[in-house]
Amino acid sequence: MKLAYLLYALLMLSGLFSCVANEKTEMPVIPVDLENSRKKVSLSDITEEVKNIHLELTEHSLISDLVTRVIYTDDYIFLIDRKNPTPIMFDGNGKFLRTIGSMGQGPGEFTGLIDIAADFQNEYLYITTLSKLLLYDFDGNFIRERKYVEEHVRYANFTNGSLILISERDEDGEDGRIQKTNLDFVSTDLEITDSLHLKTYVNPRMLWWHSHQDFITESSGNVYQYYYEFNSEPFLRDTLYQLEGNERIPSLKVDFGTTGVDVEGERTLALWNIYRSNRYVFSAYWVADRYMRFCYDLKEMTGYNMEKGYEDDINHSGIVDIRPLNTDTERYYYFYTQERHSEEENQVLCIGTLKK
Repeated sequence: MKLAYLLYALLMLSGLFSCVANEKTEMPVIPVDLENSRKKVSLSDITEEVKNIHLELTEHSLISDLVTRVIYTDDYIFLIDRKNPTPIMFDGNGKFLRTIGSMGQGPGEFTGLIDIAADFQNEYLYITTLSKLLLYDFDGNFIRERKYVEEHVRYANFTNGSLILISERDEDGEDGRIQKTNLDFVSTDLEITDSLHLKTYVNPRMLWWHSHQDFITESSGNVYQYYYEFNSEPFLRDTLYQLEGNERIPSLKVDFGTTGVDVEGERTLALWNIYRSNRYVFSAYWVADRYMRFCYDLKEMTGYNMEKGYEDDINHSGIVDIRPLNTDTERYYYFYTQERHSEEENQVLCIGTLKK
């Protein structure tokens, strides 16, 4: 009996110390009211200005509606279009410069383009594919490559002077296949210099992919990280982390008020991403067969749910789905087609700047 009381007392003390620690490091919790959604949220509600860039159309630079990555500065634009096998490069005004790399199996060639990341200081472009990681300069010259051994790279971004990858590795375990997801820090020699473990899942049903692959983002010098899981878990991955060196620190929680899984273990809410700017917190998710977007104004302490996207009352192009510029989430992008669009014009790339 005395031993039982002693153990109980130790547990209480442990809980007390845990509470004190939580009070000292309490992170913001952003509430999401799933029952309350607005049909329309206008871009002008959150936007300071929008810059329209007309991307030059050539036989090598046709842009479809399947753009999955845009990297933008005042000098250069890089993008991935799923209908093009290689990344496309423009100058900051939209003039076509070149495509980077070529299809094939030899050195400097690739198939299965996954993602890109740009080092603007050294003018390097990193390309991740199904089978290897490649490095080019901005003139399109091939520098080096590294074939994957065990990992499958899902995402890339260059921030704080380092290439960061999110990769998955499969192992055989006692209970079946084990999938481990890591955050890898990579040098210009394409060697992994450090890794952080993100999650482990046993016997995943399948590989999931969605169009909101915005998992490592930068805002005002701060680097944030999120990663999703669509396979059934008894909890929802609803926390955005801040990266400080090789540490992940919980930064904020987006509270949907649910685990996202029903009593039979089936997914009822799929959270795609969480990212933030100085003023806003954004998320994309799926619930009740609806594709939803969430925006929370930290200044006004007000949140909005909307279906599919935002009302473009600036270019008047209907409902648009905005994506962050991962290297500067104070800005976002979307594409639209002009009303008097001719077959000799690309879609317009719109770069929006958020309100402060």
